[in-house]
Amino acid sequence: MDTTQQTLTPVWGCVLIGGKSSRMGTPKHLIVQDGQTWVERTVNMLRRRFDQVVIAGAGEVPSSLASSPRIEDAAGIGGPLAGILAAFRAYPQVSWLVVACDQPDISFEAIDWLLSCRATGVLAVLPDIAGTGRVEPLLAYYDRNIALILEAMAAQGHRRMNRLQTISGVKTPTPPSNLHDSWHNINTPIDLAQSQGHLE
Repeated sequence: MDTTQQTLTPVWGCVLIGGKSSRMGTPKHLIVQDGQTWVERTVNMLRRRFDQVVIAGAGEVPSSLASSPRIEDAAGIGGPLAGILAAFRAYPQVSWLVVACDQPDISFEAIDWLLSCRATGVLAVLPDIAGTGRVEPLLAYYDRNIALILEAMAAQGHRRMNRLQTISGVKTPTPPSNLHDSWHNINTPIDLAQSQGHLE
């Protein structure tokens, strides 16, 4: 048995539904695709990989998710950090794979690839899709040992998650090209129409 894997903490899934969806004009997590809302699809996917899945952020969720654990975004903090920090504060005993509700093309293969990047001493895995240094903070892995660093960022007023990439222990690997679509996020009605094949 791999003793390295034995030392790793449990990983739970966290789905962020925060944000005003101002560019979309409607709550993105409630957009329906193939008979499911985006938040339902994402939660159901993560449930097949993790013992627990938590929804972070305010907003209505479908009745099918009424029993899912919910947490409010950390007050006074903007962006993804608000939801990620709230998850660590609520459940400090676990590490997290954090995704956004507007990433409808997430695949199990991408989740498994992220989890394969875990190792003792790795504080986070923030994929660098194009290999250019621009990291993705969502559909990313955050080890429980990075919680104090996130708290320090919040206390200093820093919100941009890409600050983490300079920290020792934060990995920024480039995923295989066939997995890149999993990090595609949708922000506008035009993005949505293109993703659903309604626009060329």
